[in-house]
Amino acid sequence: MNDVIMERTPLVIATEINMIKHHTEKIVLINAVEIGRRLTEAKALLKHGEWGKWLEESVSYSHSTATRLMQIFREYGPKLLVSPEGDNSSNYATLHNLTYSQALILLGVPEEEREEFAKNNAIENMSARELQQAVSEKNQAIEDRDQARADRDQAIEEKESLKKELNGKDREIARFTEQTEGLEKQADEYKLRYHNEQDKVTQKQRELDKIKEDVPSAKKITSKRHKPKPPVYPTTPNSPFTVKTSARPAMSF
Repeated sequence: MNDVIMERTPLVIATEINMIKHHTEKIVLINAVEIGRRLTEAKALLKHGEWGKWLEESVSYSHSTATRLMQIFREYGPKLLVSPEGDNSSNYATLHNLTYSQALILLGVPEEEREEFAKNNAIENMSARELQQAVSEKNQAIEDRDQARADRDQAIEEKESLKKELNGKDREIARFTEQTEGLEKQADEYKLRYHNEQDKVTQKQRELDKIKEDVPSAKKITSKRHKPKPPVYPTTPNSPFTVKTSARPAMSF
């Protein structure tokens, strides 16, 4: 029987170390989930104000470490601590290939997009630095998407606001138009009344002018009718108004 002995080279040794590290970090992730589950259980049992003291005295954890482990449990526990079933098998395999470092970095991706991100980026083959860069790019894309949605929603809101304002302006214009038409109608009525009054004034002026023309003739007729006659005095012989004339002798020729 021939045993094949692989040559021990730095590359081979590095590969073995990395495999052990990866396997260890996967175990660390599962253990971190289990510790986080128990920390969550203990915190629910402790009275208010006892949590920090219990962490320090009982498990030698800082508050930040305990918080991170409980977060690991909340985010990954429900999926890592169950057996794969049906369509969830691919998600199960993806999460079970995560290392502890990768799981921590993936906390930076929103939960509802984390599994899809893990599947689409083959993160099991990424270094921590590569994964951090991919998460940063993902978060920037999410931020850009959310900003685009916010801009779109704002644009829609502004459009609706402008539409309402425009409808209000249209109603106002219609009201002003109606008022203008009413005023124009009143103006036409006033013009008609003015012309009618002008016609009446003109007619009255003509009548007055005619009367003025007739007045001198009437005055003349009236003057003739009322001209005083010379007085007639009685001519009796003894009347003082009798003019005595001397008889002149007839002249013979």
